[in-house]
Amino acid sequence: MHARWTLWAAGGAALLAVAVAFFAAGPGAADLPAAGSDTMATATGPGPEPGPFAASAAPDALLDSSLISIFDQVLLEAQADSKATLMARAPALLARYLREDWRVRALGLLERYVDLEEALRAMPPPAPGDPTQLRLSLEAREALRRRYFRPEEIEGLFGDQIRQDRFMVEKLEALANTALTPEQRTAALARSEQAWLSPEQREVRRDAVAHADVMRQTEALEARGASPQERFAVRSEAYGPEVARSLAALDQENRDWNARLDRYAGASEVDRAQLRETLFNDTERLRLSGALAMRAASAQRPTSK
Repeated sequence: MHARWTLWAAGGAALLAVAVAFFAAGPGAADLPAAGSDTMATATGPGPEPGPFAASAAPDALLDSSLISIFDQVLLEAQADSKATLMARAPALLARYLREDWRVRALGLLERYVDLEEALRAMPPPAPGDPTQLRLSLEAREALRRRYFRPEEIEGLFGDQIRQDRFMVEKLEALANTALTPEQRTAALARSEQAWLSPEQREVRRDAVAHADVMRQTEALEARGASPQERFAVRSEAYGPEVARSLAALDQENRDWNARLDRYAGASEVDRAQLRETLFNDTERLRLSGALAMRAASAQRPTSK
């Protein structure tokens, strides 16, 4: 039974995962936030650090999204087979992460968090690919939070997650709305980003989108066999000369790696042992098996006509 008390802690991103899984192949999907990118830690993630909590002296500093990560870690470490066992072990576990004058209050919040997550697990998931159902599900989740927590507790513990969820819903609705022109869709996404994401979150998102754009552009350049000069010109126009030079250096590294991999793959078994030591460093040798397996899989993949 104890899996019930240790594994549901990762369920907070389940609704988001449904939406992301459906839209992953759709237009604009590359800049979707990753599921689990909110403030809740998964059961397999690293344990929270007590430092920020110990250093803070603000009256309501306990009501922070990082406390949810601590709760999830406590649930993992408790290895309890019932709520009663969990709550009996929780005080000692909370003592690892929280200063003494916060522990009693945190214990009460933890108990309500457990009750909330049990109620959330009983909710049916939204239909994949239906932004309307996703919005209704998120609204139901917010209603449940109001049943267990006061407004200031919801804002402190779950505010960032709620705003990310609302942004995601509006984004998926815009992507699914075929009546919008590309310009209208872009404007709608910009409004949602401004309304729900903090400046820090917007910066992270812009970095992720830019990275995805670079990857798509590189794939297009590879597909048409663009020369180094053309690559530099296209990238300079899009991202500036400095970024273009960095990408050119990365291209050269990839060409060098592939050339060495070609030589290794084409060698006899007798020669490979020597080439493994002379062509690759320690880190690269760890990549060899995977790289060769990927090549073999690509060679067997049927080409589209």
